[in-house]
Amino acid sequence: MNIVDETIYNLLNHLPKCSSSQSTNSKHYYRSIFASNVLQNFNKNKHSHRTMGLAVIPKPDPTHPLRRRQNYIELPKIIPFIRSHQMPPIPKVNQQDNKNHLEKSSKNFVEENINKIKNSLPICPRRYVVSDRKGNKFLIDGSGLQKDFIYKKNYGKIPHYLETRKIIHEQLHCNSEDNSMITLPPEERLSLINNLKDRYEDIFAEYQRLPLHLETISAIMKKTYLTNELVNIERDIDFLEKHQRLFIVNNYTDIKKE
Repeated sequence: MNIVDETIYNLLNHLPKCSSSQSTNSKHYYRSIFASNVLQNFNKNKHSHRTMGLAVIPKPDPTHPLRRRQNYIELPKIIPFIRSHQMPPIPKVNQQDNKNHLEKSSKNFVEENINKIKNSLPICPRRYVVSDRKGNKFLIDGSGLQKDFIYKKNYGKIPHYLETRKIIHEQLHCNSEDNSMITLPPEERLSLINNLKDRYEDIFAEYQRLPLHLETISAIMKKTYLTNELVNIERDIDFLEKHQRLFIVNNYTDIKKE
């Protein structure tokens, strides 16, 4: 046996004593004079038995039985609508309208549709290929498994654009054989290219002599003239180098002398 007889369980039975400060302060809580009005306004909008209904439905009073048409609401009387003016009369059908009607109805659309279907070609069924035992399938047309290109109508034929190009080339060749046109010799073509290159160097050297800051109108006009000349010479050189065979007029020398 322990000498100490104190246990925790003995302390649980004793209630805590309220301090004097709490008892004195509870008497001095603030209470508004409008508390009753607030509660009254709060409970004003509440409805009794709104969700579940009354617990016990009151039975009707036998001293006040139901009367005939007691809950009937009288609707307003329906006033008929009366027009203030008369409607215009229905127009009569003219003879021209009858003729047009007869002309339109003379066509038999049923027979026309039947003849159209008879003369039309039947729709080819779509061809499929089953790929596995489960029945999955795909279209054979356009899949690459069938040779479609060989069976085309234009297979093995020369394309239309090549035939037209051949005809144009033959026409140009025939025109070149005439006496009115002669081919430019290659030596003269090379001499023209060299002369244009020399002229390009001279104009470019003159262009480089211009000042950086152009102040007068004459200097600005000279610069524009030189740039245009350089562009034209470059275009002519490219044209002569690109085309190896050139045709000129036969009487070119006579025109030059005149």
